[in-house]
Amino acid sequence: MGHWGSSGLRRSHPEVAFMASRFVALTLGTLLLSALPAGAKEPAARAGDSKELPPADETLTLKKGAKQVLTVQGMSRVALGDPSVADVKTTGKDGVEVSALAKGTTTLIIWGSDGKRRTYRIVVDG
Repeated sequence: MGHWGSSGLRRSHPEVAFMASRFVALTLGTLLLSALPAGAKEPAARAGDSKELPPADETLTLKKGAKQVLTVQGMSRVALGDPSVADVKTTGKDGVEVSALAKGTTTLIIWGSDGKRRTYRIVVDG
């Protein structure tokens, strides 16, 4: 049985207080663990942290110093992974000129006006 303290609050036995704090700790721990998805993996690395390249629709192999023009109807946006390996310039509304700068591999992504993207793996040989 608890006793009334001078503040008017009922004081409980130490065993009851211990059990209550243990219940709260176990409940919070269970809630935190249930928030983690089963089989969760580490967060994905930033694009610059990984040597792996995304899957490509097409591979373009060029010798260092070579250039090639790609034609993509309705091109709206272009992105190049590693500008030290290759350079790209738009030529008109549907053309992209790829210049091989240095030995290596990079990725070129071209988006069409419909939002679809085409991915090219650019391989530059020495």
